[in-house]
Amino acid sequence: MVINKNFYLVTFSILIGVFLLFLSGKFIFSISWFFVISYITAIFISRLMDLQLSKFTFSFDLLVTIPFLLFITPETVSVILPVIWFITSKKKKILRFSISFLMTSLGTFFYHLANVDYLKIPFFVLGALLANLFWMFIYSINTLKELVNPLVNSYLLIFIGSLIISNVYIFSEIKSFPFFMLIFTYILYLFVIVSYVKSYNIVLFEKIERTKLNRENENFMTLISLVYEDNVEDFDKRLEEILETSCKIAGFEAALMSLFDNENKKVVRIAKSGIPEDVFEKLKNSNVSIDSTMVYFSKRFENEGVYFIPENTISIEEDVSYVFENYLTFDYENSWEPLDLLLVPILNEQNQVVGYISFDKPLSGLRPSINELKLLKVLSWFIYQFLKKTPYARFWISKNLKYLSYPEFVRFCDSMIKNSEEVVLAILDIDNFDTINFEKGPEYAEMISKFVEKYFKERKDIFYYKISGENFIFLFPNSTKLKTLMYLGKFYESITEEFGITLSIGLTYDENKGSYFELLNRAREALKVAKKSGGGRIMSL
Repeated sequence: MVINKNFYLVTFSILIGVFLLFLSGKFIFSISWFFVISYITAIFISRLMDLQLSKFTFSFDLLVTIPFLLFITPETVSVILPVIWFITSKKKKILRFSISFLMTSLGTFFYHLANVDYLKIPFFVLGALLANLFWMFIYSINTLKELVNPLVNSYLLIFIGSLIISNVYIFSEIKSFPFFMLIFTYILYLFVIVSYVKSYNIVLFEKIERTKLNRENENFMTLISLVYEDNVEDFDKRLEEILETSCKIAGFEAALMSLFDNENKKVVRIAKSGIPEDVFEKLKNSNVSIDSTMVYFSKRFENEGVYFIPENTISIEEDVSYVFENYLTFDYENSWEPLDLLLVPILNEQNQVVGYISFDKPLSGLRPSINELKLLKVLSWFIYQFLKKTPYARFWISKNLKYLSYPEFVRFCDSMIKNSEEVVLAILDIDNFDTINFEKGPEYAEMISKFVEKYFKERKDIFYYKISGENFIFLFPNSTKLKTLMYLGKFYESITEEFGITLSIGLTYDENKGSYFELLNRAREALKVAKKSGGGRIMSL
């Protein structure tokens, strides 16, 4: 469900703005059309000159408004400026209108509070800046913390501009030459501001890049440690730590990890970062099919192996998605929108999608670049390396177990043992396999080996590892010894009937959550007993 407070904020701003204009005690609209038209033209031009300052823009509308306040009333500004913002804004027009209206209305109220003419324009600017600060505080307190210096500097530059123009009121008589010199000085001041903003933006960009690089370096070491550390007791907690670290590296505030449960044909939410707990529980309980999710993995959205779906490109079901409230967006090209969707697929060794990670709320406020997409793909690979060691690997591992290395299989078994109430481990050995291979040929021996694989591959609750053509290790999580013996007995009958051979199987049962190697040693002892007894039997210890 999309949570959006913009409607209330817009309504609040407009109502407060109207109330402030009413408190001003007068509403005089300028009828000097030369200055009104000149002001409108100047504002339109200034909207084209907005300079980017990190993920924000330095707007010239207040600086352009300041000298015109000598000729038109602030009430005129409070009508014209919001309308121009509405017309020129690329998105969120009503929101931008309400922000501008509140700024100019508070500025007008402060303008009329000043008893001295010299202070009227500075008071107008002060009121407008306070309203701007209020809106920034409402939308993102974190952003204010990040941009204290540029914000303070910007406010000071605008306020100093108002003081320059207010010098007009110092003179008892205004003559043409001093007035034009004042305006000329102000124009030079605007050029200085443009130069300052551009140079400051370069410095700010370099600082952001350095911070980003340091953040990546520091957190990459943490990520590697989290992924490859052995003896993990709480896999869910570790997954959330890995996801949180990945967000820090990639520069996102939130992420959601999901896997595909192919048996039940649904999406399973397994970890989150930066998402409220109650929202995560709701997402976990939502019934989302794999087929409906794969719609988002269309080739037209793919770039560098990552899928980015821009806002309003495709419909997204409300009950299976979440949009953060107080979402700060920006009014320029390539800015991130609340309904943008960024999906990073989790791929197995066969390049099949076994799940995905959805990232949201980029710290930069921008849609991802090519390099950032490449970084996200690398992060998903690290996450998959850890997922292979967790019980969640059951969603895909039964079909692709042969692609695991033995150490990975061991880690997987340990995780399954710890998360199972009871478990059975078995070792299978095909009797006289070398003789069969010699007498009937390697092709026939390979047929026997493949029969074993095919038989157990059909069961998604049984996991196996092929040591050699004649030796297999089997893990039966949440299974009793009797149930396992019955299943292996049926298998024994099937393979004997098919090939006329015998097998020796040693198995052990455990409900005390011993380690994989403890179970393996006991199963080997059982297999030795079966072999010494002549083979062709199942022994249990």
